[in-house]
Parts: sequence; structure tokens; C-alpha cells
Amino acid sequence: MPDNRPAIAYLDAPRLLRALAAGIANVFERREYLNRINVFPVPDGDTGTNMAFSFKTILEATQSSPDERVDDLMEHVADAALDGARGNSGAIMAQYFHGFREGVTGRRLLTAEGFARAAVAGAEAAWTAMSRPVPGTLPTVLEDFSKELSERVAVGVHDIRALLRFGLERARVSLANTPNQLPVLKQAGVVDAGGQGFVDLLEGIWEFTESGKIRNAVAVLRTDLQADLTGAVQDFEVGEHRFCTECVLEGEHIDREAVMARLEQLDASSLVVAGGQQRVRVHIHVNNPAEVFLACEAFGTIKQQKADDMERQHGLLDHAGEVAVVVDSGADIPPDEIARLGIHMVPVRLSFGDREYLDRVSLSAEEFYRMLGEAEEPPLTSQPPAQDFARVYSLLTSHGYSVVSVGLSQQLSGTTAAALQAAGRPDAGDVRVIDSLSATAGEGLVATVAAEAAMAGMAVDEVEALVRETIPLTRVVGVCDDLSYAVKGGRVPGWVRTIFGLLHLNPVLTANRDGKMALAGFHRGMGADPDRLARTVVRRMKSDTMYRVLVAHANNEAGAEATRHAILERHGRIHSCHIAEAGPALGVHFGPGGLIAGFTPQPGVLS
Repeated sequence: MPDNRPAIAYLDAPRLLRALAAGIANVFERREYLNRINVFPVPDGDTGTNMAFSFKTILEATQSSPDERVDDLMEHVADAALDGARGNSGAIMAQYFHGFREGVTGRRLLTAEGFARAAVAGAEAAWTAMSRPVPGTLPTVLEDFSKELSERVAVGVHDIRALLRFGLERARVSLANTPNQLPVLKQAGVVDAGGQGFVDLLEGIWEFTESGKIRNAVAVLRTDLQADLTGAVQDFEVGEHRFCTECVLEGEHIDREAVMARLEQLDASSLVVAGGQQRVRVHIHVNNPAEVFLACEAFGTIKQQKADDMERQHGLLDHAGEVAVVVDSGADIPPDEIARLGIHMVPVRLSFGDREYLDRVSLSAEEFYRMLGEAEEPPLTSQPPAQDFARVYSLLTSHGYSVVSVGLSQQLSGTTAAALQAAGRPDAGDVRVIDSLSATAGEGLVATVAAEAAMAGMAVDEVEALVRETIPLTRVVGVCDDLSYAVKGGRVPGWVRTIFGLLHLNPVLTANRDGKMALAGFHRGMGADPDRLARTVVRRMKSDTMYRVLVAHANNEAGAEATRHAILERHGRIHSCHIAEAGPALGVHFGPGGLIAGFTPQPGVLS
């Protein structure tokens, strides 16, 4: 039957925005499927989540857009895409929108000819974003789509509806051919996930042109997805580079090619550099994220940074139980226990001067204490932004997990408030944020109890109930080796240091039942004394109760081992007594040499 509907001769900014919103809504509904077919460049199962949330930034930035000109709208779209880009596919799409924006410069309306020209510019830009372009991936589908538009315009197609239909058909064919271009896709029996995401975007736009209706952009994921592809993805390894690392650079006259050339010198893979002269987003896979941030500093100011552990993400495919546990890096937990229990950690941020670091990711404890001794001004800590928690939560819930997130006491930090903000988003999924009312070893113990309960197969309600029962039973006490750091960090008033110094006493600090830092007593003599700390801990334990103990140290491993030995000598019912190196989140306030001990009764249901 012939199509008698009137042709669409042009798109103005409001029409284009509505069409784009419709496409983004479709990607949101398809994100679980995209995650499941994600096998390249690494099978980390997050392409759908990354694309959806990258696009979501565009929706948020333009939802009340007053733009009447197409070039003004695309300026905002391109900037938002760069700000919100997540993962390899998100960065490539950001560069596509950047090129598309260049293609509509000076245009009030988007005609068929202008659409084709901008699509070509976008596809060409997408290829330049990749350090090592790989045929059979997202840029291939973008290029084939743009070629079809150009060819149709060249033979006289001026109806944007018809042009979109032809372009969508070509994109589908291009997508279906990706396994023939990339063997890893053929081996898995899937198409490229990034290319599929772009086709999903186009199909959402096409549906809008047919029906005139926009789906809810945060609709519940479809439950009728076909083809169980989880098993196929499990056959692949993460690769030789562990951390998916990203940052945004701001400056004047940034040379994007020079940034890429510098980063190509690193031991790295999957490098994508997107943006223009004022803002650039870097996406790269490395084993040492700090190298990336240091290299980028030479080109501009780093405004955003993150490093996701792909080994941990890939482990989601084998995660025991139905509950995942998240904790911020204010908790001190031995790395072996984090790995054994599958705990997901969101790093706190800290800064020396104008340089920002990610706790335990771009700055190790050893490096931190060295810098602490050399710095003229004390470093500052800051809570992770809500989007850091949202990224982890969305990855977990998109894989079908409920989340129990154990947080640093809100009386000590805004970190848990950021976690609550992320969990409160409409599309967050089943996320339970629980204030541990503690910090360091105390928070770490609560998180490990939660993780063991999850590993044992408990339902999310059961895990949450156990955690809430554990919190008031958990205690943490600590002593500084040098009180001046606690005074500088604002945790201890200056008068306390003066008076205790005159009396030759060392205060014992604790988190009280309200989660506030408080004075729990004092030790005679200055400095962190392991034996005195052990006696303080054991005095607070019941002799007939089994306890978990965790000793954290601020660059004082010998002191931690002595504390552990003294506790084991004095109490005969210790379930476990781990030692953890305290991270910068604690070291900023306790200073080098500090010792902290946390203890909690062993839950009977985990015995």
C-alpha cells in the first residue's frame, strides 16, 4: 500500500528533540539485552547500561530545552553526551554527536540534505575517537547508516521519514554483518552490542515517526527478551588490562590527537578520546589508572575521573546468591576478603592541593603516606558523587541482583547521603542503603557480614535484617600515633591534644552508638601502643561470645600484627581476626602509625 502521509521536509529543534527522546527511551528498555550480548572489547556486561545512562544525560540536559535552532540544540546534546559518556560505546557516541554538531553549524532547521551531511560528519568523527579502529563495531554501523543517507539524498530523496527508513534498514544489515567482521562476535553468536544500541536508538526514533508517541524513558525493562546469551559471554576473559578508566579534561585549545598519542604510549587498550578543544573525555583500559590521570594532567584540568574494576564486573556472571554488597572505601577490608566475598567498593576521593585522587584506585596507601609526609598542607577528603554509586548500582541491578549498600556513618561524612541519593533514583532498582554508624574496621566488619550472608543465599530482606542487627553490636576503637593529624583533619579539637599532651596520655577514639566520633578513654603514654589497644578491645568483649575482629593500621603493619597477637592471647573465642591496611580515607585523619580495631559478635546464622 502506498504511503500517502505528507513528507517530512525538515526538523526543527523541538521535533528533533522529541525524536531523540523516543530513541533514548527505546535504548533504556533494551539495555538488559545489550548487556547480555556485550563481548567486545571485554565481556563486562555493561554496554547497555553505559549507553542508556550516557543518553540519559542528554535527556536530563535538554528536558526543558528552549532551543529553537537545530545547531543550538545539538550544541547542548553534544556537550551533555560528553559529560555523561560511560564506557567505550558511550565515548564513541559522544564523539559522533560532536561531529554531528559540527555538521549542522549555522543551521536553524534540519533538512534531508543536512541530516545526511551531519550523519557523515558524525560517523567520521566516531572513527577518529578510537586509537585502534576495529571494523565490525559501533563506528562501522554509524558509517554504513550515514552512507545510506548520502546515497539516498543523491538520488533525490528529500523526505526525512523515507530517509530514516532507508537508513534504518541499512543499519540493520550492517549490524547483522558485524559477526563476519569480528571473529569474537561470531564465536559468541552475537552482534556488536554498541552497534545494536545505535540500531535500537534508530528504531525508537522510527517508531515515534510512525506513532507520534514517546515511551517513558525510564520504563521497566522488558521481561520477554529472547535468547539466553549469558552462557556465551562467560567463555571470555576480561583481558590483560583490569581497569576501565575514564576522565574529562577541560582547558583551552586541547589537542585531542596529542592526548591520544600520549596515552598510546601506556600499556593499555580500548583507547577512545572524544570531544573538542575545550572538553575532552578519555576512555582507556589499563592496569594502573594513576598513569592515565598523570598523563592527562599535561593537557588540561581533570574534572571527572573513575576507574571500574572489570575483573570484579566480569565476576558478576559467577556471583553467588541474589544479593550484591556495596561499600565505600571508608571501610577497611583486606583485599583477599573483598575478592572472596565479591564486595563492590566505591572509592572516596581525596586531594593534595589541586590534584584529586581515587582512594585505593589512583592512589595506593603506600603512595598516600609518602605524600602525606612530604605535603605542606594536609590533604582533603571528599565524598564520592552520587553518580559513582549510581554506576555501580545500575551495573548490579541490571544483572538481576538486589543491592545492600553499607555506608560510612553520616555523622562523619556525606558519603552515605550520596549513596541514598543514587538509590533514590526512579531507575535504581532494588537498592537498600544502610548507615553502618561506624567507619574503618567497624564498617568493614558490617560489610563482610552482609557479604557472607549474601553468599550463603539469603534473600535481600534477610541480609538487610542481619546487617541492621549487627550494627548496634559492632564496636570500633582506635589510637593515633601522632594526634596532630587528627587535629588538622578536624576530628579532634586542638585543646584535647594540648591537655592530653601535658598529661602524657593518648585518647582512645571510637564511633559511638549515634555514629559520631567520641572519646572512649585514654592510654597512659604517647603513641599507638598495640598491647594497650588489645586490652581495651578485650575488656569490651564478653568472655563467652564468639567474635569477629578486624585490625586496621595506618602504615603500621608491625603494630597491627602485635595488636592481633595480643587479642588472640587474651580472648579464646575469636572467629576470625583479619588485618587491613587503612586507606587514605582514614589516614588523612589518623595519620601514619595509627591503629584501629573493630569487633562484632559472630552471627549465629552464619556459624
